[in-house]
Amino acid sequence: MRLPLLALALLCATPAIAQGPASETWTTTSDTVRSQAAGIALPQQAGALALVKTGEISDYGSGINSYAQYASADNVVQATAFIYKPGFADTALAAVATERAIFERFGPTTRRASQQVTDAGGHANSALSTLYTGAADGQLVLAAAFVHAGGWIVKLRVTATSDRQADVEAGVNAMLKGLSFDTPSALQRASAVDLKACAVDSKALCRLGTIKVDDATFDVLQVADANANGSVVIPIDDAGALLRFDRVAGSQGYALTRYGLDSSTAVGRYPALPDSRQMAAIIDGSDQKLAKGDEPSTTTVLRESVR
Repeated sequence: MRLPLLALALLCATPAIAQGPASETWTTTSDTVRSQAAGIALPQQAGALALVKTGEISDYGSGINSYAQYASADNVVQATAFIYKPGFADTALAAVATERAIFERFGPTTRRASQQVTDAGGHANSALSTLYTGAADGQLVLAAAFVHAGGWIVKLRVTATSDRQADVEAGVNAMLKGLSFDTPSALQRASAVDLKACAVDSKALCRLGTIKVDDATFDVLQVADANANGSVVIPIDDAGALLRFDRVAGSQGYALTRYGLDSSTAVGRYPALPDSRQMAAIIDGSDQKLAKGDEPSTTTVLRESVR
């Protein structure tokens, strides 16, 4: 399946994002650029990385899907900051979707080298930062970081050749440090993501299974809650597309909501959690009847990958 523009932009070794018509999305001061819609500012200089340009990816003028590009003086270290507004904002889910896109784009040699919860703009424990090594047959190293502020996600990505790992780590740290927020109280605490197979008593984000659709594999996840009976979610891409199945109170049924950029659509209700065949049909749109929830579903336990 084709990745969306945001995914492709995020994964390019040298970011190349189509510039849309000029808008008032960004305002510039002597040392920052600020997203008007989000009330979030980025530094013009983040360590050795200098701002190259800003723009929007879609919905020009709305400010709900904007980017800022950075580069080192020798152009080897490249970085992109995305500020976007998904219909369902969650740091962990954004990180999971982005990691899947990174692994798909850069191949089986890509490895998660480290992950840490860290500060953003001087606010403790508000960012999740991950380092990836061995990408593109060992040629590249990448860092990705995520911040959840109100309804907004800030996604930072830094890429360089493998011999510049220290510069990548310094770059993402400098970008996180240089962030500022109009409403710091809107920042959400970040948590590390360690997806394990769900158990009966799982109380953390866990993996129920995976679904194969064409050449893409999607995680079926259970969101943590106190009763270990949380919503089931399927991140579709790294640009905020998400399927969420919520238990219907007083029944065994589930209600499906489809999320996108700054949007949510109630799709329908199912008597039970849809099985893997139905989930695949919902994802690829091949069966509109199933996608609307018109056909009764049967429960299939998704404990193993579905091929």
